[in-house]
Amino acid sequence: MADDKDQNQTSVKPRSPLPPIRSSTPVGGATVRPSGPPPKQTPPPKPTGPSQPTTEVVTSTTSRSEEPAQTQPTPVARTGATEIRKPKQDRPPENDPGIWRISRKNFLNVAGWFAFFGFLATATLGGIRLMVPRVLYEPPSAFKAGFPEDFVIGEVNEKYKDEYRVWVVREAEGLYALSAICTHLGCTPRWLPSESKFKCPCHGSGYFKNGVNFEGPTPRPLERLKITLANDGQILIDRNVKFLYEKQEWSKDGAFLKFT
Repeated sequence: MADDKDQNQTSVKPRSPLPPIRSSTPVGGATVRPSGPPPKQTPPPKPTGPSQPTTEVVTSTTSRSEEPAQTQPTPVARTGATEIRKPKQDRPPENDPGIWRISRKNFLNVAGWFAFFGFLATATLGGIRLMVPRVLYEPPSAFKAGFPEDFVIGEVNEKYKDEYRVWVVREAEGLYALSAICTHLGCTPRWLPSESKFKCPCHGSGYFKNGVNFEGPTPRPLERLKITLANDGQILIDRNVKFLYEKQEWSKDGAFLKFT
């Protein structure tokens, strides 16, 4: 009986424990290891004789704690194609024409800025122009016509007709100045020495040498201008001061300059 019992104990072998399951699937590029204390390591079974017990005491050893694994960035897979790099935001890419690139958006932007600055310049110039008075700059109304000795008695001097539209007539008693403006419609009459009269080429008005009208549609005689002597002895004619025959102003001072 004892021998049979020893044979039964010898034939039954103990089962070795299974190794712990470890995950080898990479998460985020690193191997994930199980948390908690490390599994117990079981030494390989020793051969047993007939006199040794079949039960084996499992001894466990504890290893030092391992440091937690650090997550590494996922590497970028590179293919055979050329890698495309985006330009930085603080500077434009090379060979960038900027606003001079012709496109619909750029054209509208440039046209809008031109319209804005054009309106601003026009408004500024208009405001400056409003502050400047609208004055017609004409030659002075008074001018000097030379000395009385320069004029011949009995002649009509046309020296200042084109520039000032004035005739200077010398008589034996003195001089007077006639306006070379027809009193009909403002044309410039012509002096005809052979007929001793002023003839208007526009509508045929005629005036005597002294300026009195006698033919044509003109309604009144020519106007006389103020004539005096300046401080230097020259003749001074003022076109702003006029004397009208119909108002009997030819006898006033300034309408005739006495000189002998």
